[in-house]
Amino acid sequence: MFNRGERISSLGGNNGNNLSSGNNGITPSKRNVYAAPSNAGGSSTSNNSNNVNLKSDLAEEQKLEIREAFQLFDMNGDGSLDYHETKVAFRALGFELTKREVLDIIHEYDTDDTNLLTYDNFYKTVGEMILKRDPLDEIRRAFKLFDVDGTGKISVRNLRKISRDLGENLSDEELQAMIDEFDLDEDGENIDKLPKNLQKHFLKSQDATALPTFKGFFPDKVPKSQQKTRFEAGIMEGDLAFVTEGPHKGKIVEVLTYTPEFDSVSLSNVSTKKLMPKPFWPEGHTSHVFDFPDYVPRSKVRVVGKEKDDSGKVSYVVAENVTLGELYYDERFKEWIPRRYIKNHDYELPWPEPSKIEDGELSTPPATVIEKTFAFDTIGKSTIPKKLVNQLRNPYSKFKRRALDGLQVAKLNGPVMPLTVEQKIWLAKQASKPEKKLYPLSEEIQDFIGSKMAQHLNKIESPELRMHLEALSNKKCRDFEKTLQIIQRTAEEESSKNENQN
Repeated sequence: MFNRGERISSLGGNNGNNLSSGNNGITPSKRNVYAAPSNAGGSSTSNNSNNVNLKSDLAEEQKLEIREAFQLFDMNGDGSLDYHETKVAFRALGFELTKREVLDIIHEYDTDDTNLLTYDNFYKTVGEMILKRDPLDEIRRAFKLFDVDGTGKISVRNLRKISRDLGENLSDEELQAMIDEFDLDEDGENIDKLPKNLQKHFLKSQDATALPTFKGFFPDKVPKSQQKTRFEAGIMEGDLAFVTEGPHKGKIVEVLTYTPEFDSVSLSNVSTKKLMPKPFWPEGHTSHVFDFPDYVPRSKVRVVGKEKDDSGKVSYVVAENVTLGELYYDERFKEWIPRRYIKNHDYELPWPEPSKIEDGELSTPPATVIEKTFAFDTIGKSTIPKKLVNQLRNPYSKFKRRALDGLQVAKLNGPVMPLTVEQKIWLAKQASKPEKKLYPLSEEIQDFIGSKMAQHLNKIESPELRMHLEALSNKKCRDFEKTLQIIQRTAEEESSKNENQN
């Protein structure tokens, strides 16, 4: 709805002298400097009698919307709108009226020559216009409010802006969930869910904003869920294609690009001359006339393969249909792609060479890319200096105290629970067991383990992994230290036992 802070208005005040009750709800008073008591009373009675049908026909949300629009644009809060206030109020409610239409509405109800429109008359006029309005206009208006960039789509970016304007700080996940709720074909964002006549309306509005030379030039978009990659479509730039329909039927030409959005290809020497304004000229172009490649549907072209015989003569093979086979890693494309065959035949159509990427002014030299400009890191070594650790937490925090009071100790330590009979039996058995003893490894075993570890480390070529292992070797392990203590204690016991025997 319409919100502009907390604003005192004649529509929302508690002063009974400024308000009169009618069939349509709250009726604001007119400006005292213009209004005559007799005229104001007669006008209110007449208008209220005409609003009986509006009260029953209008929905509560529509009534509230009219009231809030009036309150929002009644800048001085006197219960009347002048010409400018009336015009923007109608526009906010979705009615684009001309200057003459706004003046006609004001003059129709202006019985005392104030050039002002009261709330009763505003309510009656807007209510009648809402009831006469086509429901599809409501949908168009609502969609237009969200589609702020005029693309015919409602994106997460559009919803984010609307939610912020309304003070609703929704996360991107919540906004995406709103789109997914009504995105039946899972194509992300488009107008396919709207009625056909609305789709034509939006396409027509988009066409009106395009350059005149490109009106009706682009084909219909394919839903995102049905779009294919160039490998899935079986055709890509660099291929030869045979045109099967249209004015260029029978031509064998090179494919310039495949466009998944339109499921179409652009072909060399299949273009239309377009007039281009100078700001849209490509780099190096010097004329207003530009040969723009036409979009040819994928269904109207066939992939062509070349074949050489023993004499070196080249012949062309037109594939009626293409099937995709097993995946393999192509070093040229640096990815896994399927093999391409002519349907019902074992003849493989090799993929063309990818277009070579030429270095530009902003390209980075390979040597600069390989150059190391960072330091290796490892989880075995903290990136925070030891001297800084004690300063990370607030020194005045109660959790930084070395001495805890009784309440804090009670919170940290749970109550002592009584042991069950089974627990007592288990503890007695554990106590009766001999103490665990660990003996140091012999020199021979230590040498064997050391040689194996050395062989493994010598095979490691990665400097990052070497640095990581070095940091781990300097890291203290409590379990390892505990094991060493047991070994040392066992050795001392064995030594004292031998001394006693001697």
